[in-house]
Amino acid sequence: MFLEAKIRIVEFAIVNETKLNSVLEDKIKKEIFARYNSGITPLKAPEIDNAVYDTDPIYQYFKNRLKQDPDLEQLMYDLFFKPSRNSTKEKDRGKILQFIRRNLVLKMFPIKYYSRSNDRTETLGKLFEHLSDKTSQTEVELLCESFIDKVKIVESFRQIFIGLKLKHNRLVFECLLWSLLILENENVNLSRLKRKDLLEKISKKISNNFQKYFEEQTIFYKQIQERYTLTAKLFEEEFEINLEIYYAGSDEKRKELSKLRQTEDEDTITKLNELQDLRVTKPEPSRYSIDDIARLMERKKFLVRPFYQRSEVINLSKASAIIESILLGINLPPIFIFKRSDGISEVIDGQQRLLTILGYLGKEYVDEENQKCSTKNSNFSLKNLRIIKELRNKKFQDLELALQDKILDFQLFVVEIEESLNLEFNPVDLFVRLNNKPYPIKENYFEMWNSWAEREVITKIKDNISKHREWFYLKLAKDRDRMENEELYTSLVYFEFKKLKEQNIEKILKVYKQNNRINARLASIKDISSVLTKVSEHQEDKKLFMNSITKVEKFISKVKCVLLDEDKDKNQLDTYFKNELDSLYKNRKESRSFRRTKQYFYILWYVLSPLNDEMVRYHRQVIKKELKDLFYRMKNSEDSNYDENQFKKEIEKFQNKYKQDKRKLKLSDSDKETLIKQQGNRCPVSGDPLLMGDEIEVDHKKPLAIGGLDSIDNLQITHKNANRRKGTKYKND
Repeated sequence: MFLEAKIRIVEFAIVNETKLNSVLEDKIKKEIFARYNSGITPLKAPEIDNAVYDTDPIYQYFKNRLKQDPDLEQLMYDLFFKPSRNSTKEKDRGKILQFIRRNLVLKMFPIKYYSRSNDRTETLGKLFEHLSDKTSQTEVELLCESFIDKVKIVESFRQIFIGLKLKHNRLVFECLLWSLLILENENVNLSRLKRKDLLEKISKKISNNFQKYFEEQTIFYKQIQERYTLTAKLFEEEFEINLEIYYAGSDEKRKELSKLRQTEDEDTITKLNELQDLRVTKPEPSRYSIDDIARLMERKKFLVRPFYQRSEVINLSKASAIIESILLGINLPPIFIFKRSDGISEVIDGQQRLLTILGYLGKEYVDEENQKCSTKNSNFSLKNLRIIKELRNKKFQDLELALQDKILDFQLFVVEIEESLNLEFNPVDLFVRLNNKPYPIKENYFEMWNSWAEREVITKIKDNISKHREWFYLKLAKDRDRMENEELYTSLVYFEFKKLKEQNIEKILKVYKQNNRINARLASIKDISSVLTKVSEHQEDKKLFMNSITKVEKFISKVKCVLLDEDKDKNQLDTYFKNELDSLYKNRKESRSFRRTKQYFYILWYVLSPLNDEMVRYHRQVIKKELKDLFYRMKNSEDSNYDENQFKKEIEKFQNKYKQDKRKLKLSDSDKETLIKQQGNRCPVSGDPLLMGDEIEVDHKKPLAIGGLDSIDNLQITHKNANRRKGTKYKND
């Protein structure tokens, strides 16, 4: 089966053109690469769940219950989720349903195993299937309403936390819900939790141990175990019951989970057998013109949004890119169709592409309720085109007839699977396979910049990264390479570029306090894409950006200088720099779960970049110690008065300490003559006789570049040649 499987290959060629130069050829290849790899908008896990569990009675009960009871839906969101700027009712409901599904079965998955498991999502899914299989139709309502009752008890806890002004967050409520569900599993009567004094007692104990529920590093196994175990033990104490099996597990539980995974392997073999039958009758891709498909839709022969499909989500920039690809003659990925026995064609994959085309044409389509409707972006104007810029802001009816015909005649590849020939075929299964865990290249990340940004700029960044890859990295080479190191480096270049443009760095690098820690993030990664676009189009911006790359190299040299505080063989340097940089970032803590994050590099750049090279070299050992202190306070700021403003003041104080004083003093001839006499008519550098008629220079005893002041006490008169030879040397060194 494997060796006989067919792989579709699309060949591109330049026809009727003279030989392309390498730059133009590179641009064409990268443009095609970008269009095939940017994807549309990948499905989120809740959207996939909506398809997978569409016929599941428990899932459907909760789905309908939330639709009918918006107060319950809002309560679930307020208790267990962080507010989101991109929040929508449909998106929130998907997240809530996913949360419910997980928490219904978490009691069957001991926290010790859950926290350490690499396949926890798959195991939870299997446990939910097991729960659904053993729950009869008559028991579904009882099971679901019992869960909702526990949510209402958690809300009672929340009111206590708010009333007593106790510390709380979504993780507190998640652990409380889990505790109530495991108590119910032990047949404990929860009526005692109607007593306000008991709610207050438990709430105060949680608030006193609130550090266990910090949202920072919530996914690390140690933090997961600690917060669930602490919550369970509070209820053990109050109800005089042993709940250890739920957080520590047992040999019996381990065997049950192992057996569950064996069942999953058997299911995989069954699926393979089903797919073997499917392959025999699966046809090769057909070609349909856009005009043909539009007519089929008018005859209600196409169902673009069957029940398992998501709603329309594509934005105008991506929609415009699809139309531009069509006008450029770049083939789109194939549309997968399930042709039902009643003659209706369900769109399994390609919905967003079809809705984009229909929207641009201004055509209607048939929704899941068999009603004609328009797309979200009906009759949209083309936006942000990269190649055919003259068509920006053009609607379909504004195009020349030749271009309209080019769109209507464009051939779409369509893979049709006929129900009559594939009786066992499940379109939902293929929908999930095509959409689950995709890895599209995201629009505003280096993988995508690599495909279209100025070639010289990208090459320079990659070359520089390769020089420092062994120690100055975000991810090791052995990790899955999504060009995170190149992306980090580009972000630092972007900071330098903005500084050269004299923009306030605090507007593009946000420093803020969260959960007793100072954090830093880019204000907008999209702005890097905008800058790279300008760099590709304007020579002056390109020159400035290349200059910014040089400045980042100087910054990295400063980092090496600060890290190196003992003699090392050249062959040992990379390993030494790696370990010292980790030590700087670890904040005096030894942690198995330590990993480098972008914000560490952002802060290091923010602190060290303004210092001149000589200052760093001269004070390197003290600077290293002070940087360690700064990173320690960054991640250990439990003082409620210590916030991002205090942190920035510390950085400012540090930078002022090592700031190079400016030359302000100008000596008159009489001032110079006085200094020469005070020096006994000797050059303090060479020791030679010094007279007023010699070629002389005013010199700083302690050079400004290493922290000397521009004051009369720090000035001396030297022979010009002797001073030039001395450079930034200081006698007291």
